[in-house]
Parts: sequence; structure tokens; C-alpha cells
Amino acid sequence: MSSKIKWGVIGTAGIARGCTIPGMQKSDLCELYAIAGRSKEKAKEFKELFGFKKAYGSYDELLADPEVEAVYVPLPNNIHCQWVIKALNSKKHVLCEKPIAMNESELRKMFAAAKANGVLLVEAFAYLNSPYMYKLRELIQNKEIGDVDYIDTAFITQGYSEDFRLHKELGGGGIYDIGCYCTSLILSLIDSPIKYVKADAELDDTGVDHMASVMIKFENGARASFNAGMILGKDTSDRYDRLFIHGTKGYIRSDVEYNQEGDLEFNITIKKEHGERVEKTCQVSSKSNYSLELDKINRCIREGETPLVTEDFSIKNMRLLDRILDVSGYNDCKEEFILPNGIVIPAVGYGSYLSTEKYGMDTIKLALDAGYRYIDTASFYDNEEQIGRAIEDSQIPRDQLFICSKVWPTELERARESFEVSCRKLKTDYLDMFLIHWPKNSDDPEWFSKVAEGWKIMEELYYEGKVKAIGLSNFLPHHIKPLLKVARVRPMVDQLELHVGYMQEYTLSYLKEEGILPQAWSPLGRAKLLQNERVTDVAIKYGKSTAQILLKYLVQRGIPVIPKTSSIDRMKENMDIFDFMISDDDMSYLSCIPEVGYSGEHPDFCVCL
Repeated sequence: MSSKIKWGVIGTAGIARGCTIPGMQKSDLCELYAIAGRSKEKAKEFKELFGFKKAYGSYDELLADPEVEAVYVPLPNNIHCQWVIKALNSKKHVLCEKPIAMNESELRKMFAAAKANGVLLVEAFAYLNSPYMYKLRELIQNKEIGDVDYIDTAFITQGYSEDFRLHKELGGGGIYDIGCYCTSLILSLIDSPIKYVKADAELDDTGVDHMASVMIKFENGARASFNAGMILGKDTSDRYDRLFIHGTKGYIRSDVEYNQEGDLEFNITIKKEHGERVEKTCQVSSKSNYSLELDKINRCIREGETPLVTEDFSIKNMRLLDRILDVSGYNDCKEEFILPNGIVIPAVGYGSYLSTEKYGMDTIKLALDAGYRYIDTASFYDNEEQIGRAIEDSQIPRDQLFICSKVWPTELERARESFEVSCRKLKTDYLDMFLIHWPKNSDDPEWFSKVAEGWKIMEELYYEGKVKAIGLSNFLPHHIKPLLKVARVRPMVDQLELHVGYMQEYTLSYLKEEGILPQAWSPLGRAKLLQNERVTDVAIKYGKSTAQILLKYLVQRGIPVIPKTSSIDRMKENMDIFDFMISDDDMSYLSCIPEVGYSGEHPDFCVCL
């Protein structure tokens, strides 16, 4: 077997032409074997320009070539997943341009395909292979500037007259395209779980972010910030890069651009006693980051080395990007929501409260037949046994379902027993999510000690792997704040009554700041909104039902929903909300509808007997 890897490239993007393919040419371990374009003419142009042996007029043709061992994918972000999985299923190793996926859910599917086919999948962050980055990591690891407590970086480049970056449906925008450099750099230098993310973005008329500012707080106390954007003119070569790393004993300043090569310099300042500061310049020499990246990947394929950008690192980076996009308002049409620990929650679930009273388990069977894979229940609903039988009869594999139940406030001290009873009735040995149903009984002075004790048990279940996610239901900020002071595991979800006419904006703002996902029960206002004239006017405008408008409004605001109905037609209708967007004006209009549909159930004044 030749020591060189026969590489194929699917796509003729600018980054392939100007960066990665020249990097392949400089690598002694790469053979430029095949190029595929959307047209045979474009592929032939690249074949002549770079010396590929074969040119294909379609991506599928290249993937069918048995001589191709590895494939580089530089396609628009929104089709990475599709073509990467095709390449992996064709038994090709894959280097995919960053960002490798549109979200963590896609990313996990891609790595699952790599494992199933026994091939390598790597996200293309060439700059991480630079001696410059190795030197920075070495200085930090050796505590040359002490413990890192703050990192600030920026990557700001030009705007474009016409480019995929200007199209949201193609995965465009500054955060995706260049913010991913900033997040990956920060995560490569700070090894700690993320506590919270705050972000703001300037969005254009299409919803694409032109400029974003982000602040990240880590659980070890370190902080990081970055700016990313496309605001420096149109179709120019202008860009602005910076890096500042502050530690307890000194700091590093650098204006080295991402993916720069040649002789690179940055400054180190060491803080001595009595205020003295010693400055020095550090210099490293780097050849093409892209050839270094290809050399590394070729060694991984031939010699079994571990990739520099691992699966875990890509998932960690994608998870951070997901959170930034959520917080900045970019993600407004998601079919899934991803919790901080990577657990995926469908945007639309089936709420089972009172749903089995009339038709029993048949209602749950209808919901499963309609396509629901998220079933929400609680011990208080007294229908877990019916749900368990319906799921068993459906023969749907357990790992394709998301099942949530809740512990009643009077059972908090026996939360483990409550969990076990729920699992037995639901015919499962684990729950995807387990919530505390209400924070307190009215006028119970001991409510928090009970919540804290229940939460401790839920944390134990979480650490034991019996529950994938733990959270709250009907908790307001003044209930959550004391819990955050004692919790080892932060609440991941808070289920609330949320609907047009009752949005609890203060609580939503608080949850956003704390990184807790809000989820809407009674998203239709207990059906009181279905005939509301104001909502009906909006529904007519979009050719949708009032229920679809009400649910879309919430999901578009980043809030998953759990509507309930006993009609299979309405069940299907409630899930069919992802083929349209509500305009900003209509979102504002719906947000300003006076209070309507409120149940009257306030968490501080409920009676939980």
C-alpha cells in the first residue's frame, strides 16, 4: 500500500481552491486523486489547475470511486451532514470544513456513521495544527502566566455581495462561519465546563448575523469573550484578529491572524512582585496550517494517531455554538433543542395531562401513530401505566422515545421511590427527563429544604445514569435562585405555563441568563386562544390554524411545547409547524396581546396534597 493517501475533494469552494488543496499539494503524504464539482466543466478546471488525476461531474461519482481513500468536504454548511454521511457510508475517511454541522444532533449522527463504517471523521480547524497554537498551549500548561482567568479574541472580516454566508437557510452568518474559530480557540485553552453564555447579535433582514458579541463563564471561574462578524466593507480582503490571554501571573497579547504562516510573534508579560512587569517576545515559525492539518490526518489514517480535533472537541464546540445561536436569537425554527449535556429534546412533544380520561391508552397510541416521540407525563396525572402499555404495544424502540415524568412536591423526600414507581408503570428502566412538578405548597415555610432534598436525590439518579436530564416545573426565579446555590447539577429545563397572552417575560429572561431551557405547558391557553380573533387574524394571513400559529410563536422564540389533544388530525397539525416563519411584526403583535387564557395557577399559591 502506498504511504500516500488518495484524496478526493467534493466541491470547488473558495476555501478549497485557496487553502486546503494548496495545503494538500505541500503535504508529502497526500495524492491529489479526484475532484468533483456541480458541473464537469468546473471539476475539469480544478483538475487542470491543481493536477488531480480524475474529474467528476457529480459528488456521487467520486464517492463511488474505489480508489478514493479520503474525502475533503468544503460544501455549504447546511449540506455537510448529508454528504459527509454519504462519504462515510462509502467507507471514505472524511475531513469536513468547519463548522462541520448545523447543530449537535447532526454532528452526533455524523460521528455515529464514522464509527459504524470504521473510518475517520475530522472537523477542519487547520489553525489548531500550527506551532503557534502548540506554543500557546504549552505556555498555559506550564503556567507561564499562572492560571488563565480571562481570554478575549476577535475575528472580524469583510461582508459579501453574494455568498452563502448571507443566507440563513445555508447556515450562513458570522457566528457559524468565523465565530467557530473563536469558540474553538477558547475551548482549546480553557478546559472547564461552561456555566453560562451571554450573547447579542446584529441580524439583517434575512436573520443572518453580521456581528456578534459573546461572553462565556466557565465553572472554574474563568471567563472569555469574543467578537465575530462580517462588517469590514464588501468583497475586500480586510480582516481584524486579536487575542488576549490573562493569567494570575501575567498575560499574552497577539495580533497573529487565524491560519497565518511564516514567522509569527506574540508578546508575553510576566507580573513580578512590587508591580514590576517583565516583557518578552515569543517567536515561532509555521508552514502552511493546511499542510500540517493534512499531514496529521494522513498519519491518523496510516499510523493510528489520534486526531488533534477529536469527536469530543467538535461536540463541545458545536454545543457552545448552539447555545450562542440560541441566546443571540439566531435559532428560531428548531425541530430539536439540545441541553447543555447534549441530550436532545424534540421541539414538539405530547402533553398527556387528562388526555387518557376518556379513551385511555388509545389516545397515547394515536399520538405515537401521529409521529410523537416525546411523551410528557407525571405521577400526578395517574396515567403512567396506560402510557407504558401503549408504548409497549407500539413496539417503538425505547431509544427512539423521549419520556418525561415528574415527582409531586409531597413525594420529594421519597423522590427515588417515586422515580422507581414511574419507571415500573412506564415499563422502562430509565427516564429521559425527570422534573420536580411544583416548588411548594401554599404557605409552607419548609418548602426549600424539601426541594433541596428532592434535588439531591434527582442528582444521584442523574449521576447513576437512570435519568438523562433533570429539571423543574412551575419554578419562578425566586424558587430557582436558592437551588442554584446548592445544586451540583444545574436544572436543565423549567416547564411553565407559557402561551400568547401569558408569556411570563421576566422569568423567561432569567432562564435565558441562567442557561435553563423554558418549556411550555398549556401552549394553547387551555384552548381559550383557539377562537381568539387576534390570533385568528394572524392564522388567516399565513394559511395556518390558530393552534399552529400559537405553537410556532413559542418554538420560534426558542421554547419547546407540549400541547395535548385527543384528535389524531389535530395531533398531526400540531407537529406540522416547521414549514413557515412568523414575521417580526407579527411576532411583536402576538407578544402584545393582552392577558388571556391564564389558568390562574400560581406556583406560590397552589395546594399540592
